[in-house]
Amino acid sequence: MNLHEIKCRFEPIRQRLARLRGGHIRRRRLPSEAYLRDLMLTYQTKNLSVETAASFKARIDEFLALSDYQMEGLEDPAAQRAQTLSFRWGHDHDFGTCKVQGQLGDHHIRVVAEFIDVFGAISRSLEGLKVLDVGCWTGATSLLLCAMGAQVLAIDEVKKYVDYVSYLKNAFSIRNLEAQHRSLYDLTAAEFQDRFDLVLFAGVLYHVTDPVVALRITFNNLRDGGKCLVETTGFRRRRPVISYARRKWNWFDLSPAALSQMMADVGYTEIQVGQVTPDNRLYAVGRRATHLDMRRDGLSIRNLR
Repeated sequence: MNLHEIKCRFEPIRQRLARLRGGHIRRRRLPSEAYLRDLMLTYQTKNLSVETAASFKARIDEFLALSDYQMEGLEDPAAQRAQTLSFRWGHDHDFGTCKVQGQLGDHHIRVVAEFIDVFGAISRSLEGLKVLDVGCWTGATSLLLCAMGAQVLAIDEVKKYVDYVSYLKNAFSIRNLEAQHRSLYDLTAAEFQDRFDLVLFAGVLYHVTDPVVALRITFNNLRDGGKCLVETTGFRRRRPVISYARRKWNWFDLSPAALSQMMADVGYTEIQVGQVTPDNRLYAVGRRATHLDMRRDGLSIRNLR
């Protein structure tokens, strides 16, 4: 039994004990978190290359004031506007002379640390690796991956966030980052096939209407031997169950067994799926050993590679 399996076995017991002590579950710190936080200090205003600290702060404020009328989804137009009009910061970022607080706090640090310390799927150095960051939002995880040495392609279907990540790239002269305004479903083009060593698929799977197709696209984007790092929402069931959990812009939640089966069905091997965390997140790793066909009965995109 490896370390990951031991942690997964005892995690439900830890959660139950925490609830008995009053309902508060204290999140354990992972060994790599301090290291990753230090890497993010690369992106402080003292390291700006083409901006002053004052002009950088002014530009941040401009992004935060942006409105966007182009997204759709909720049945109630007023609720939809409340969700999508304003520029929503993804994660906390300390720029030195100014700080921003994101909706997910330091979750980008946690996600990367999980894949280093719990799954052993990546090392602290990603030097020489090509990484696809799907759904980059305001780019905190993309910047972290760049600081770890990766060559990163960051995509998001919301243009205002891609514009912001591109601004950060230029402000800090990040040569190993490229940001593109693309949907995940655009990645079926030939230029994205068999290209990446890693696909970071964090905080995306519950946003898509067709999770099987989405996972297959990530499989096709990888080179043979490449890994997909998945982080999504989940719930505790032993059986492979999918919950249609339509809320805000989310579609589905998965049980661990459902995520494991789905990844296997699209071609992944050596699949590791963790226990659902106290904050209802689910982590998984799958490896593309070689490109192979998948079952196609009922597949929504018939010509999907």
